[in-house]
Amino acid sequence: DLSFEIDGIVIKLDDLSLQKKLGSTGKSPRYAVAYKFSPEQAFTKIRDITIQVGRTGVLTPVAELEPVKLAGSTISRATLHNQDEIERKDIRIGDWVVIEKGGDVIPKVVHVDFSKRSSYYKTFKMPDYCPVCHEKIVRKEGEVAYRCQNPDCPGKKLRKIAFFAGKQGMDIDFLGIKIVEKLLEKNLISNPSDIYLLDKEKLSQLEGFKEKSIKNLLDSIEKSKKCSLS
Repeated sequence: DLSFEIDGIVIKLDDLSLQKKLGSTGKSPRYAVAYKFSPEQAFTKIRDITIQVGRTGVLTPVAELEPVKLAGSTISRATLHNQDEIERKDIRIGDWVVIEKGGDVIPKVVHVDFSKRSSYYKTFKMPDYCPVCHEKIVRKEGEVAYRCQNPDCPGKKLRKIAFFAGKQGMDIDFLGIKIVEKLLEKNLISNPSDIYLLDKEKLSQLEGFKEKSIKNLLDSIEKSKKCSLS
């Protein structure tokens, strides 16, 4: 009955003396139990399956979806993980599918509605060549991953720099993957260290980048120089 969304509840004993008696394990109290609600699901269509090149060169198939509202946001893409997962769930281009957010964050395809499938829906196969740099793709024996081994692949470069600037890296606000992409297109950066050579003159070359945007990004880059080792 709450007027806002929550992802679960914690049930606790409200008697302090009983809490003390029950104590804790090494990781968690014995007097409290967390319950997660089942994730919200939505029904939509797969328009296409595209390939995303990761920072380590791993190719990930991505479902391009008919946009649909799910758990407070509009979803138009969902990871399909790898070729084995696509075959296991028998996912095809054109299929109607049920999606949910894994861990309430990353959209994923749960299953296909086979009753809506047409005989002409296309099966998907991983490409032989990288869709970004067109180098040959390699799959090592015993691995599910298909990889682009070109060290200069622009797709790998984009993801590497975005990861470096992200929350788990230098935590540079206002430097998301779309801005990294624009900087690479304009040849203003080519590796992570180039971020620290950016200035007002260079950033003014970016479309839609006015004084405030430039100041915000430069301030954030400066702040990241004091990032702790952890």
